[in-house]
Amino acid sequence: MKRRSIAIFLLIFFYLLGSVQAAEGPGGPSGSSGGGGESSSSSGGRKIVKLDLEDLIGNLEKWKQDDPSNYEYLKKLLHIPFVPPKDYAAPTVYLWYPSGKTNITRNDKLDIYAYVKNDNPIEVRSDVYLWLEAKGPGEEEFTRVGSQRVILANEYSEKNNVTTRDWSGMTPFVDSKAIGNATFRIWFNDMHSTYYTDTMYSNPYNRGEYHSLLELDLVNSPPEVDEGSIGVEPARARYNDPIRYLSRFVDTDGDMINVTIHVLDDQKGELRNETQYVKSGTNVTFIASEYGFFGEGDAGKNFSYRYTYGDGLNSIITEIFPGPTLLPSPKIFVSDPHVEAADENRYWWQNYRFSLKAKNPEMNNLRIDLYTSTPSHPNRYQDTRVINSSDEAQDVLFDIKPFDVSDANESFTYSFKYSATDQNSREETGDLSGGSINPKIVRYPIYSMVTIGNLLAVILAALVGGIVIERRLYQ
Repeated sequence: MKRRSIAIFLLIFFYLLGSVQAAEGPGGPSGSSGGGGESSSSSGGRKIVKLDLEDLIGNLEKWKQDDPSNYEYLKKLLHIPFVPPKDYAAPTVYLWYPSGKTNITRNDKLDIYAYVKNDNPIEVRSDVYLWLEAKGPGEEEFTRVGSQRVILANEYSEKNNVTTRDWSGMTPFVDSKAIGNATFRIWFNDMHSTYYTDTMYSNPYNRGEYHSLLELDLVNSPPEVDEGSIGVEPARARYNDPIRYLSRFVDTDGDMINVTIHVLDDQKGELRNETQYVKSGTNVTFIASEYGFFGEGDAGKNFSYRYTYGDGLNSIITEIFPGPTLLPSPKIFVSDPHVEAADENRYWWQNYRFSLKAKNPEMNNLRIDLYTSTPSHPNRYQDTRVINSSDEAQDVLFDIKPFDVSDANESFTYSFKYSATDQNSREETGDLSGGSINPKIVRYPIYSMVTIGNLLAVILAALVGGIVIERRLYQ
């Protein structure tokens, strides 16, 4: 029926536009031809001019431009609307949703089909064009999703006049900012009229997997933080070290997660924030030096941080976590700590020489303290040296007697403490091994004059004491 109508339309169109009557010219030869692609012939006293296809197209374009009103009128004269037979019926169209899952997430891939039944005889069927339309939570209008589907007149089952078209693997609500009712319908046109499955039936159709209007619930599970993954490395560092903030977040719906780190000062005020968009389960790393979180002026300060994270629907704030502690910028450079005894015997009563090289380019009155430590005298202060600034490294010397008899036969350590920060962002060297102290307790040998003198003094004191006591007892 459709093809027959088109053929009739074209025949009438070409007849009216391609045939022009002309008066017979006196003495004009029948069948003469002129230029410009036209040919003519005589028939019954009339001259008929035949146009080539190019001429016909050119004339149509010229008429459309020069005389648009008559051109439109000509179109109306030539238009023959198709009138379906009296027994023609619109196809029956339903949404077929075999999954049956009513709670869906934004990332669920949906498989929805058009179930179409066309009981018209094949000679009166026409092509059917279909669109799937969806309306998300809070939306007022339906919008088309996927692409158009087409059913030709001969594409139905011979057994039951049914066919299907699918929209598979769709995520029409992946960017939705709300949850709630999600609705689907089918728009279709059968070359005669346009229909919507949600309004074409007097009563809504919902039987099993088939629906005139498919209604689902769009739900969401908020993301969660893996508490054990949160940390900052290293916890103590210089301001320009590659400090890394580590974390991990999981979303059971598979949504993309926006993770924002908030760097806080020692008063918990926000200094900076930066955001990353990551997949669920991804290890998130913010490197402070890449974002310029800290500068030289932050050296020696303590910081903290927290995260906010969400999936576009839910936003969550973590607790505040400590770190990092930024080490002070170095003011001095120390090296070569050393200790040696007055001789190789290393007795407790000897002098020991402690030394340290210190480069102090900017500080006057730099204080350097020496400490020793033995089991009998742990962390014992010994002495202090004060130096002024110099571009050259200075030798700092301590020549002292640091031990007593209780330290004999013990190992000792020593350390230097200073009133500025060194190249390791520390204010001390830490404990350094000094070796062992000789176990000898008595300073002089038994045959020495000092020992003999001491013995004689003891004997003399005992003799004098005995005489005094004896006289008093016998008096």
